[in-house]
Amino acid sequence: MNLNQLRAFYGVIKTGTFSKAAEELNVTEPAVFMQVRSLERYLGYTLIDRFGKELRPTETGEILYEYAKKIFGLIDEATNAVRELQDLKKGFLRLGTARSLAYGLMPVVVSSFQDRYPSIRLFLDENNSQELVESILQRQHELAIVARLPYPDKIEAMPFATDEIVLIVSPQSELAKNGTVSWSEVAKDPLLCTGAGSSTQSCILKEFEKRNLKPLSIIEAGSTEFIIRLVKQGKGHSFLPSTCVKEDIARGELLTVLLDEGNFSFYIDVVHLKGKTLSPAAAKFVNFLKEIGVSPKFEKAFGTLFHSLLPPLGPLRR
Repeated sequence: MNLNQLRAFYGVIKTGTFSKAAEELNVTEPAVFMQVRSLERYLGYTLIDRFGKELRPTETGEILYEYAKKIFGLIDEATNAVRELQDLKKGFLRLGTARSLAYGLMPVVVSSFQDRYPSIRLFLDENNSQELVESILQRQHELAIVARLPYPDKIEAMPFATDEIVLIVSPQSELAKNGTVSWSEVAKDPLLCTGAGSSTQSCILKEFEKRNLKPLSIIEAGSTEFIIRLVKQGKGHSFLPSTCVKEDIARGELLTVLLDEGNFSFYIDVVHLKGKTLSPAAAKFVNFLKEIGVSPKFEKAFGTLFHSLLPPLGPLRR
């Protein structure tokens, strides 16, 4: 087995097609096909099944793909370290962010960081917080910005900020007619929320459990944008971080309704692998996050979110 064969296979599974893998690798589609077939002959197993236009890894292919992710994660890390030793002005950072933060907060943060450090290549992935912590352990991301949860011992966390979780409804919702609502009233309608493993969902359901309540039904979606769209259509209500819906509320497309027991907040942390020396690019990003709490631009964009910026206290002890 050689890395070219493995990279071709990894690219096909990751992108879903031979053509996209070829484009990503800067080679021809037949070249990718030949590399994958050579790898299959070497291993003596079929790695990819074709169902019409859809490509799926076989059981053996899934095992190999998981190892390939780790291998290329380590290769990216090694390549990055060597390049930054040659020129400290250049760098590479693979960053993960919780889906609930990707919609409102991160576009402003990332674009501002790129304005300041245009030579740093930044790759941003979104997932639920639990999966992102696992990706840090697997070295698939160097840093992740997540909603706080119980972390494994190998994770180091830096408190970053807090954000309020707000109840959002469409302007036509019955809940919008009241100044405040109770949790029992909220439980009478469908609840739209992010999928299993999401810290936001876990936080909301715990609030229902405290009151011995259950929502009428739960509709899970992997995309915050999709949830917001459904709420606007009157298909239910949702609890989301205030930064996700700030602009929609300002345009009058969504309304927030106060809970009679008060709204609640969640904590946002920056996490990385404990004991790992951050690359120069990652260290610059962490320092940038510390600075934006006093930036007028971010204060205007997000209001109280960055007033609640927490000082770096080192690793959290839980």
